[in-house]
Amino acid sequence: MLEPCAVAYLDGGLWLHHTADGDQEHDVLTLIAPCTCGNGYVDTVLEGERDLLQILTELRATGGRFPHDSGWPDCDSQRRLRAWGDTRP
Repeated sequence: MLEPCAVAYLDGGLWLHHTADGDQEHDVLTLIAPCTCGNGYVDTVLEGERDLLQILTELRATGGRFPHDSGWPDCDSQRRLRAWGDTRP
């Protein structure tokens, strides 16, 4: 079963993803941002608007990118980041 969702581009390579389950009992809000290594994205589930504002504030120090963790996630398994609008595979 497909679940309703919405995605918003926040600029600088950040995305906000919202999903509601089929029963509308539990919504999931996820921030997706580039990793500082440049090889992939990192996502984090948010508890609400306050979490979003806190994380966005913390990401200012790294230019809107999550600090790379060599143990998790495995950014090398992701596609290499490209400039917005670059259609190369």
